[in-house]
Order: sequence, then C-alpha cells, then structure tokens
Amino acid sequence: MALPAGTLRSNNSFETIIAALIIAVALGFLVFGYFQIWTGRFGSYELQANLPGADGLILSSDVRVSGLKVGAVTGLSVTKPKFRAHVRFRIRDDLFLPVDSSFTVTYPPMGNPYLTIQPGHSSRRALPGSAFGPPDRGVLRSIARNTPPQRSTP
Repeated sequence: MALPAGTLRSNNSFETIIAALIIAVALGFLVFGYFQIWTGRFGSYELQANLPGADGLILSSDVRVSGLKVGAVTGLSVTKPKFRAHVRFRIRDDLFLPVDSSFTVTYPPMGNPYLTIQPGHSSRRALPGSAFGPPDRGVLRSIARNTPPQRSTP
C-alpha cells in the first residue's frame, strides 16, 4: 500500500509561530539569568588561600563577601610541610581585595559550606594570582608580579 502523494504539508504557520515563541522564551530566560541570578559579569580572576582546614568545601563551592556570592572554588589541595588546606578560587573581576583580607569556611545550618572573605583595610590591593596565608601573614606572594612575600601592617 503506497502513501498518497502530496498529502504532507511542509509550510505550517502554526508550528513556525510556536517555534519562534519557544526561542523567545529561552532568550528571555538567558537575559533574566544574566542580570538577576548571576553576577551580570563573565570576567573573573583567580586567587589562592592557605587555611587550617577546608572541611566540607568542594569544587564549585560558593565564595562570598558579606553573604553575597562573588565567586567559586576551583581547586583544593594539601600543602606538604604543615598539611594546610590550599584553596584556589575565582572571584569577579570588578572585586579587588585588600592584601590583609582574611578567609574562613562558613558552615550554615542548612546548605553547603562556603568560603567567606572578610575584606581587610589596607590600601594595597591583591593582584590576580595572589596567594593569601594565615590571617597574621597577609598576602604570601603575588604570582602576577613575582614580588617577594609581604607582611601586612596593622
């Protein structure tokens, strides 16, 4: 039994309108997400911190300043001589931290742990690639400029 020729229509305007509406809604969600849900910025830079412990942190854990998400954890490792947690993270490129900033892991009652940044008061800013040490040591080194270790002054 053969199909009758010419019974299939390829120019259905209703299907075209529905497809255009689906594409418009998808683009609307992308625009909404860009301006409302995410930070509205795609640029970021990497920093590092050495902490006594990083219990509960995982890759992609939030990095927050004053409760607001400004980045994500990109790497976790252990330093050899003192067995400290070495955390690599990326933050928004419009946020420049003072060199005397401190870092802690926060454990909320509900939800996942996140890295909290407490900005310092120094007028010097940490460069992209900087590594922060314990709270009393400030920035350990700046990878971007290959500068020697610096101590923060109170």
